[in-house]
Amino acid sequence: MRPLLMSLLVLSPLSAQTVVDIEATAWRTRLNEVRKPSEGGTTFSFPDLLGSGPTWAPRVNVSWTLNERHGLRVLLAPFEVSGTGVFRDPVVYQGHTFQASTPTEGVYRFNSWRVTWRYTLSDSATWRVLAGATAKIRDAKVLLRQNGHTETNSNLGFVPLIHLYVERRFPQNLSVVFETDALTASQGRAVDAALMVRWQATRRVHADVGYRVLEGGADNKELYTWARLDGWRGGMGIRF
Repeated sequence: MRPLLMSLLVLSPLSAQTVVDIEATAWRTRLNEVRKPSEGGTTFSFPDLLGSGPTWAPRVNVSWTLNERHGLRVLLAPFEVSGTGVFRDPVVYQGHTFQASTPTEGVYRFNSWRVTWRYTLSDSATWRVLAGATAKIRDAKVLLRQNGHTETNSNLGFVPLIHLYVERRFPQNLSVVFETDALTASQGRAVDAALMVRWQATRRVHADVGYRVLEGGADNKELYTWARLDGWRGGMGIRF
C-alpha cells in the first residue's frame, strides 16, 4: 500500500490541493452470511465460525481539489478476517460438506479500491457539500478449509456508487462530517457511511473520531452473501 500511496502523491496534478487521510476502524461483524450455491448450499455465518471481532483495518484516502468545483478522490480500504472455529451443523459449500464440531479454517476478504469524482455544491463558512460518482473495484474472497480440503471463491468486480460528503462547520475549528458511498440495485446493495467529529488542529492538519457502517451483499442463483460491519474509527489528515 505504501508504494501505491507515494505514487498517487507524485502523480497528483501540480495545481491541485492534496489531502491525505489515514483511518483505522475497529470493525465488529454484526452479520456475515454466505451460501454457495444459492440452491443446494448451506447458509453459514462467519461470526459463528470466527467470532465477531473487533478486527482492526486501515484505510487511506487521497483527495485532490482540482479547481473551485471539481475534485478527485482515491480510496484504499483493505479488510480481511481469518481464523479457525467449528460449525455447529454440517455445511455444504460449493458442493463439499464441512462436518460439524471439526476445526475449520475460514478466511473472509473484502478489499475495496475506489476512485471518486466530486462536485462542490456548497462551500461556505458553515457548510461544505460535495456530491459525485464512485467507481469501486471489489476484491472479495471466501475460503473454508477442513481436514486438508479447501473450497474457495474469489471475486473481482466493478461496482458503481453514488458519493455524498456533508460537513457542518462550527466555531473553535470543529465540524461534524457525514460521508457515504452507496447504491441499491436489483443485484444487491452496497453502503459505506461514516459520521464523525473533526478538529482542525492547524491549517494543514486535522483529526477526527466517529462511527463507520459497512453493509452490502448479493442474492442470485450462484451466490447468496450479506454482511454488515460497524465500528468506532479514528483518523487524521494532512494537507499538502
